[in-house]
Amino acid sequence: MKLFVYYKFLPLEHPDIKTRVQHMQMQLQHTFSTLHAQVMRRPKPDELGQVTWMEIYDLSSINFDEFSVELERAAHAAKLPQPRRTEQFLNC
Repeated sequence: MKLFVYYKFLPLEHPDIKTRVQHMQMQLQHTFSTLHAQVMRRPKPDELGQVTWMEIYDLSSINFDEFSVELERAAHAAKLPQPRRTEQFLNC
């Protein structure tokens, strides 16, 4: 299963977001050693000037419920933009 977490923010409100996301993902990878994490962004801001970022987590060998709790805790601790929307996808 893959978990996709996306959110929007104004770059001026979160100038160090990349550093915070990378640090959070490194901490999660320390806790979940088989975790594969990415962060991506849309190429252009929306009509309000907000950028959209997406965190992608490969949870193939990780308990989803346990990871979700830890991810939510870590995102709040890192003061990442809210709201964070999630979607799950399975391989076909």
